[in-house]
Amino acid sequence: MAIGTESAVSSVELEDFAPLIPSLIPMSDSLYSLAKDRFESVPVSVTTTAGSTVRPSFRVPFRAQGGAAIAQGTGNGDALGRGNASVWQDFVLSPVWHYAVNEITHLAQLATRGKGRAKISLRAEEMKNAYDSAIAGIEGIMYGDSSGAITQIPATATVSSNSGTGNNTSFITGIRAMAFTDNQVIQVFPSEGGASRGTATISVNDPASSTLFFSTVLPSTGGATQVGDFLMIAGSSGALGQGVYGTTSWINNATAGTQAGIDRAKFPNRITSPSVNLAGGSVTASLSGRILALLGRAMGADNQSKDSAIFLIGEDQRFAIDTTTYYNKQIVIQGSTSDGNTGKTPDVSKKYFSGTYGGRETHVSYVQPLGRIDLMLTKEWTIGELVPLQLYDFGNGVTSMPVPDPSGNGWLTSNQFAFESSFNIACSAPKHQLYVYGASEPTI
Repeated sequence: MAIGTESAVSSVELEDFAPLIPSLIPMSDSLYSLAKDRFESVPVSVTTTAGSTVRPSFRVPFRAQGGAAIAQGTGNGDALGRGNASVWQDFVLSPVWHYAVNEITHLAQLATRGKGRAKISLRAEEMKNAYDSAIAGIEGIMYGDSSGAITQIPATATVSSNSGTGNNTSFITGIRAMAFTDNQVIQVFPSEGGASRGTATISVNDPASSTLFFSTVLPSTGGATQVGDFLMIAGSSGALGQGVYGTTSWINNATAGTQAGIDRAKFPNRITSPSVNLAGGSVTASLSGRILALLGRAMGADNQSKDSAIFLIGEDQRFAIDTTTYYNKQIVIQGSTSDGNTGKTPDVSKKYFSGTYGGRETHVSYVQPLGRIDLMLTKEWTIGELVPLQLYDFGNGVTSMPVPDPSGNGWLTSNQFAFESSFNIACSAPKHQLYVYGASEPTI
């Protein structure tokens, strides 16, 4: 735990001479922000048990089966036969609450108050930083499967517990570290819906080396933390349906089990997403045509919601696509035009990733599972919010409170504020979404 004490900010007090104060905390574009911008946003209620019946907060209806069916006849007094009608169903969801709490001591605030004391005002700076951290924390669950799982430790990972000291007491390498935040407490489950092994505290997330460092020993109730275990957000039960329904929950080729209250087997493959298993193959330019063909089979050519489709893609496959579709192509250089008559070798490398693939916008994510690309039709997604991301109100508009002494000796000379959110996300047409998995990993 890293409470904002004065010692934590001493490097930005008066004697500091560096003109800039960089942040070493990795951040990336947020799927939560994209959802707020592109998905239909609706205010929702809290789950209640009125009349002793649990009532979900919001329902997302869809047409599960078609109506009148064609048959041949004579028109010469023969029977029409009995008719059919459409079958309508709805996914049911409830908002999931999250908190991100920041604590700063009284001395740390005084030591950084005013230009004569420090380069920053700690309280103002931490307000911004806490908001960014809350967004980063939410990002980890936006890709989840509704259990509260942030990721599963892959078979290729290395798990080391109690092998060091301090912030390097334990570590896990070979994991999507950007899905976590510094100082985050996580739970470890050997299986979804099973018993928790316990908790651990992340000290540093390092996406560059795909490593999570821990300031605590990894939990070992029922067995040591190991590959195949699920790392879940603190406070979750670990059971499917109890957390945010993330992208991997909705964009899924599963044919059994339930999805937001609907038994998949009742409507075979109707709420199942088409998928392409590359089985270790590389993403190519022609794959976008294959995706288009599958999308047409799933929804028909006239469905206008296809125009809202974007690709959700990790940096690994964004780089792979650029390499395949641009850098590996032979580029014919006409010296007099390409080099601007400077006589210098022209620079054919690009400053940024391409913003499109197959003519569709791409959202690059450093949390998206490796080797996977999702096609999302954003018009068919909803974010239901009971509470948008905001400062927690302790009452009467007060957003900062002193911290009680755990020993019972009054109050600590610390104050805390928190950001809160309560939401869930839904896709009304999983059949219209599509994903590619098993793509080969480029060397980065």
